[in-house]
Amino acid sequence: MSETITSRVLDALVNAGLLTVEQISSIIEAAASAGITVGDVLLQRGIVTSADLESAMEEDLGIPRVDLSSYAPDSEALLLLPVSLARSRSVLPLFEIEGMLTVVIGDAMDVFKLDSLAVELGLEVEAVLSDAGDVTRAIDQYYEDAPGESVPAAPAFEPEVGAMPETAESTEHVLSPAPSVEDFLGVDTEIDAGDFFEAPLTESTPVVAQIPAQEPPDLPEPTQGIEEVVETAAPDGPPEIDLDVLAVADARKVAGLVSEILDHAVRRGVGRIHLLPYKEDFFLVYRVGGKLEKIASAPLSMQSALVDGFKSYARLSSVQSSRPALGRVKAKIADRDLVVTVSAVPTVAGQRVVLTLTSDKPVPRGLAELGMNEAEVRALHAMVERGRGLLLVCGPVAGGRSSTYYALLNHAAKVGKTVYSVERSIDYEIPAVAQVLVNPGESVGAESYFAAGIRQDTDVMAIDAMQSVEDVHLAVEAAGLGKLVIATFSGGDIVSGVRRMLDLGAEPVSLSSALTLGVGQRLVRMNCPHCTSDDDGVMAATIPGAEEGLVSKVGRGCATCAQSGFQGATGIFEVLPFTESVRTRISRADSAEEIAASAQAAGMRPMVTSGLAKVRSGLVSAEELNRVLRFAE
Repeated sequence: MSETITSRVLDALVNAGLLTVEQISSIIEAAASAGITVGDVLLQRGIVTSADLESAMEEDLGIPRVDLSSYAPDSEALLLLPVSLARSRSVLPLFEIEGMLTVVIGDAMDVFKLDSLAVELGLEVEAVLSDAGDVTRAIDQYYEDAPGESVPAAPAFEPEVGAMPETAESTEHVLSPAPSVEDFLGVDTEIDAGDFFEAPLTESTPVVAQIPAQEPPDLPEPTQGIEEVVETAAPDGPPEIDLDVLAVADARKVAGLVSEILDHAVRRGVGRIHLLPYKEDFFLVYRVGGKLEKIASAPLSMQSALVDGFKSYARLSSVQSSRPALGRVKAKIADRDLVVTVSAVPTVAGQRVVLTLTSDKPVPRGLAELGMNEAEVRALHAMVERGRGLLLVCGPVAGGRSSTYYALLNHAAKVGKTVYSVERSIDYEIPAVAQVLVNPGESVGAESYFAAGIRQDTDVMAIDAMQSVEDVHLAVEAAGLGKLVIATFSGGDIVSGVRRMLDLGAEPVSLSSALTLGVGQRLVRMNCPHCTSDDDGVMAATIPGAEEGLVSKVGRGCATCAQSGFQGATGIFEVLPFTESVRTRISRADSAEEIAASAQAAGMRPMVTSGLAKVRSGLVSAEELNRVLRFAE
């Protein structure tokens, strides 16, 4: 038998005593004649269950389980596997190294689909395991933003990075203008929107070039083949790193090497540091200016000492190497006050560690700075000060929803509320807020911390990046106890977010009764103020609700914006008060289209109207708004 994935897995089942050698030929023949997979035959004959197979794969083949909240697929890997194949085979590509594509499967029986997939792709394929629901959601999430991919039932908005899919039913309410409710949302006022992005690090600026993570936590980014995407470090700059000290794993010397690497990276303007296991070696890699740059390498046998050094630095020594770990520590490095986030994930090759370096941001930005108009700010502040129930913030990953979350927490603390927050990454520390960082390597998850907080005599309960139906149920339970619950959830807009909660398994009547106010949001890039001029195009006329003769402005590109035409980003928002008519639709688990119709009738101003106001002010170009919302072809 050739050394295929199927043959290796069948051998593992034999070694585990679940199959005999004599049975293998019969199973393979039956699968071939019926045109089905070996896994289908195993299930039909009742020989092996998915749980049996999963155990054999983990124990005999060393195939690990991964937490997809701690893993983001490489964009190049997504291009290798068309969305049609990803959905039909229920696999998510993670990364490709020298012709070997590593994919995630949610059902162990899906491993028998991988041989044919390898033939179709012309690549070797290896598998890791994860939760089936997480794999399905991740396929929907990441393929929305995969370049060159066409996803069925295309959403009305162009998705942001990592956005979860909007259903086809959710498109119509965005394209048609909604009735305005003057006493609630009013009219946009001109504002100076805050820049959501950090400035590049130079010797004259005290920050590190890195966009803060919005949700889930800022975690590892699997990379392509080392030789293909990692450039060798330039000879200029600080002295290079010598990993030979790891040959003698003296704890003091390793601690010194950790400090040396951090200092070296900060002086180079690095946003992330990677330790990448690869075949017989591991690589120390920096992400500089969006590119990976190889700094040093050493035998893989020497990596564990450095991994332990970084985990000790982030106070993660108690987390076993077989479990994912996430830690955060403040430090002064190269005369700069920074926050170092350390993420370690076990892979088939060894532990993969990513350190993120961000500036220590003392105060969250206010809602107006994030791009909300005055009426929206008043509505949300009133909800925080006097409201009860569930205040739901929906947006795609990297869509700015965590910034809104921290602005709301900060306001709650300022008006004297006691606040308890469960977070998967901490972008801001707010002294008056009890913030709990959930470590994926711990047995205690977000739902346990949140459940404990409900009994803490807290005015405001908060959870950033709800991911499971258990999270939703606890938020609904806390709202039912008369508390204000602030929660963020992945969705292209507020309606599609609520619909996804129902699809996830939230009880419709309970959810509808808990929801009080909803916020949907996206990020759009702002025109560079130094090179903005009138746009000769006709895109502005196609914006729903645009007046005749509207002229858009666009950045042409200059030295200040590195010829991009953009400088910074701002938010566009929709705010929905959950009226009885909207709640009725949700309680009946109606379609997104039906919920959206009720939302429009309730006076929700769609995001395109928020974006139109920013086009009028010259802050955002019509083309950029269309890139995000897709109101015109």
